Amino acid sequence: MKKYIGTKQIEAEPMTEAEACEAGLLRTESYRDVPGYHIRYDNGYESWSPKDMFEKAYQLAETHIDRLCIEKKDLAEKFEKCSAFVRSDKFREVVKNDIQAFLLVLQRELMGRYNQVLDYRLFESSFCMEHMSFGMAIEALKFGLAIRRSGWNGKGLFVVKQIPAHITEEIIPKMQSLPQSAKDIIMSRENKVIDYTSQMLIINPDGRADSWVPSISDVFAEDWEIVK
Repeated sequence: MKKYIGTKQIEAEPMTEAEACEAGLLRTESYRDVPGYHIRYDNGYESWSPKDMFEKAYQLAETHIDRLCIEKKDLAEKFEKCSAFVRSDKFREVVKNDIQAFLLVLQRELMGRYNQVLDYRLFESSFCMEHMSFGMAIEALKFGLAIRRSGWNGKGLFVVKQIPAHITEEIIPKMQSLPQSAKDIIMSRENKVIDYTSQMLIINPDGRADSWVPSISDVFAEDWEIVK
């Protein structure tokens, strides 16, 4: 026979075996007053299960916190198994293909990041996302969050992504950030607009905002964090 894994959602409530018999869920002449659960399936079918059997097969998923805990527990088990295999001497003996080996290491890395994100969601009140890769930092910028590297010498520095903006001819003459020569050139064109796209700014403690481009060390750094 082959192995299968099943997933299904049910409704349940505590109910003793005696209560299940009284409710017509069990048909037996002898029963014990032992704990269990009254179960209702999606199709309306109802049954009874002993407590230990039920709790081995099902986990409470009433709230989003319950579901996050289930997700985290399942992920943690898979992550530990994957990590143990990647760290073992058998890893490259079994996975000889370099690309497949890299993909498995990448899978472990992403699972670890995923587990970290679930922690942040579970403990949002103490949220302090740090030790991020540059890829994760970029995603934070896309959501309008401010980021920085904990290893930066200049304290108070942070980076933001400028919000895309469509500047029309009514506003251009009033802009303080453009010299008059630029305004004259733009206003002389048929298409009198400015479109700000995906620029990044680094904000200094004194309020000065400079255009920012990441360095190679920034790209490979793992000490990015969100500024709150």
